[in-house]
Amino acid sequence: MSPAQQLIDYRKEIDENQKQVREMVLESYRDIAVGKGRDHNEFFNELEKRYSDDNI
Repeated sequence: MSPAQQLIDYRKEIDENQKQVREMVLESYRDIAVGKGRDHNEFFNELEKRYSDDNI
């Protein structure tokens, strides 16, 4: 497989992963909005902690 094709395949995989993550976040957000699952403050605090510059 050529390096160009590997790059294309890798980019497609990244794009698909991003779509899946976005959908999971939206699904969790919808659950929180209707009172299912955990408290929205807990959810967003966890996201902030996970993606803060200090933890990267």
